[in-house]
Amino acid sequence: MLSQQVLAQPLSRQMRQALSTFDEETRIEQLCGIEAMAQIVAASKQFQPDRVVAYAMADVKVLRGTVLAEGAAFRSAHQWYGLTFKCELSPDRRTVKAFEFSLGDAIPRQLWEAHNLPPIH
Repeated sequence: MLSQQVLAQPLSRQMRQALSTFDEETRIEQLCGIEAMAQIVAASKQFQPDRVVAYAMADVKVLRGTVLAEGAAFRSAHQWYGLTFKCELSPDRRTVKAFEFSLGDAIPRQLWEAHNLPPIH
């Protein structure tokens, strides 16, 4: 899985520190978001995601160490796109063990505010 490689990089030091301070729900959503961004880059050079919102279009489900985000979104080049993913975590919920995803269409700008999708950082 790619999130471990991303987090091992020196530039990820702040994110590693932040993850350790989050409550479990936030930590696993962030970890799966990091995995999603890394997987998107690896699968398509068209995108350079800088943010993932797992709950953008639908609630996230966490079932026995698996995060299901059927209404996620990711931002690339100031445009939001639909995303679905299934992120399976290790028993201690600290690493990603399996990841599946599919990319969606661009989300129209008029929907961004209603779904808490900021136009910039």
